[in-house]
Amino acid sequence: MPAQWHDVPIGEKLFLNIKEDALTVANAAIENAFVNEADGQTRFPGLTEFSVFGEGRVYLWDWKGDMIAATDHGRIYKIDKSGNSTDVTGVPLSGGQRVVFDKTDDELLLAAGGPILRLANDSTEVLSEDAPNSTHVGYIDGYVLAIEPRSGRFFHASPGLFRSWAPLDLFTAEGKPDHLNAMMITPFREVLLCGIDSVEQFETLASGTTPFFRRWATGEGVLAPYTLVNADNGAWTINGDREWVRFSGQTSHPASDDVSMNFEQITDWQDAWAVKLHAEGQKFILLQIPYAATPYGGKGLTFLFDYRSGRWSSLYGWDNDLKIPGRWPGWSAHNMREWGGENFVGGEGRIYKLDRTNNTNDGVVQRMMGRTAHLDMWGESSIDNVQMRLLRGAVAQGVTAPKIQLRCNHDNRGFGNWITKSLGTAGERDMTIRFGAFASGHTHQFEYRVTDDCPVELASMSAQVSPMEN
Repeated sequence: MPAQWHDVPIGEKLFLNIKEDALTVANAAIENAFVNEADGQTRFPGLTEFSVFGEGRVYLWDWKGDMIAATDHGRIYKIDKSGNSTDVTGVPLSGGQRVVFDKTDDELLLAAGGPILRLANDSTEVLSEDAPNSTHVGYIDGYVLAIEPRSGRFFHASPGLFRSWAPLDLFTAEGKPDHLNAMMITPFREVLLCGIDSVEQFETLASGTTPFFRRWATGEGVLAPYTLVNADNGAWTINGDREWVRFSGQTSHPASDDVSMNFEQITDWQDAWAVKLHAEGQKFILLQIPYAATPYGGKGLTFLFDYRSGRWSSLYGWDNDLKIPGRWPGWSAHNMREWGGENFVGGEGRIYKLDRTNNTNDGVVQRMMGRTAHLDMWGESSIDNVQMRLLRGAVAQGVTAPKIQLRCNHDNRGFGNWITKSLGTAGERDMTIRFGAFASGHTHQFEYRVTDDCPVELASMSAQVSPMEN
């Protein structure tokens, strides 16, 4: 039988729920890229430095046209559109936890496990000496709310008087005897109060002797408090069974079946966080588990979850010392709607802009990589040629042309040598690259990578296959 061209299924979902050796469909790895609607793979934007102002992890929010940056060293900064920073720390943040923000009509609220702070003018101050120390603060219908750590109680300020907190202005989330570890005010004026074993929804009462009432409760809770995020008309989080789930009403639906085994192997969920991130025409939730072990021997797993398609991919930085992928360098992300909707990322003592014109992480390698399953649908066969259709000529003339590399693993005997091809410079518009012949086997696994600073749109991939004669 003559050789025939067959599609290599690069548009399949990432699937990590069985051992890679047994994977015959789907993708085994998609790093610093995502599967687009055309079933191709698109490189994820890089990071460009926007503002540098100190040390420590940076958590981002916005307030009255400025960006607000709070660090885990307790400092708070205002950042203008040019990246200029002003230290507005009157009272430093304390408590040692991730910073949670919310707004009233007149002030910004911040909580990190210690006293709740307010920013109304030019410097931060304690909201009220009578308010509880709290990890989570929120605002709804004229009330400021705060949970009391290591208890099932949440407190509220007097309506409209955010600095007035009475000892009896409290409620108890008592559906289960677990301590509250998270709170979220949804866009639908719901108060979600979460423990490791339960989630309870409270709402405000327009009239009556009490301002809040419990509407429903579930028997499923939140394992990692800072993974609680609102998107797609629901709340998403990591539950007590280490599943990524969507809450809507009293029901929850798991959305991590494709990566469940990966999540089950994570033993350290400390400081895990999630944020809604719309970029490159896609609707993502970014989920980071900073102390989770990676397949490369380092620490820090970061996932992109496309909540429209339910597909997953991974983000990595690069460890220049060990020459392996490292933790993606963000500690937070925030969309600045008043600045034209640009996305910014809080790093270590600095802020980055998510930049589609840059495919490095602030000058550090951002390796795009994809790896297929062990494809066996062609039977015992030889690979006579491999072809990619992709974007070329995307960088200016006069610079070194970026490269793409491909290698193959036959019958799981290990990958062969990299075959390197040019992606061209401006004016080179031929969208097809051929890599030549590879070896033979019953199964074939392909892996590609791009480490140069260039956009990549991989539209399709195909292999010229010759069946082996018996």
